[in-house]
Amino acid sequence: MTNKIIIISLIFFIFLYTVCRIAFDDVFVSNLVFGFFITLLNFVMIRRKVKKIFLKTSLASGIGYFFRLILLIVIFGVWFKYYDINVWGLLVGISVLPITIPLTIIIFQRRNTDGAST
Repeated sequence: MTNKIIIISLIFFIFLYTVCRIAFDDVFVSNLVFGFFITLLNFVMIRRKVKKIFLKTSLASGIGYFFRLILLIVIFGVWFKYYDINVWGLLVGISVLPITIPLTIIIFQRRNTDGAST
């Protein structure tokens, strides 16, 4: 299911990127791309850890959580220090994946129960 979420969010992102490239400036678009890919990186890292946490609880899973958090803080710090920031572009980029997750679940749940081709 997570691969389907990633694929659908990439399709939605490509459409959004194309529209924003035409309508907005380069700073907005670069923050949109950064926000999306940092969220995608976080989603992939969380997906790996959740599987391990439910299989067994260990100290390594807690260390992995802090490693991911520190990595994200460093990436955001570098971005804020060396690049121009457009808060709206960053928020739109960050929100693409969280909006796609419930939509993907609804679509595939409807397919499994009704047999509808959505």
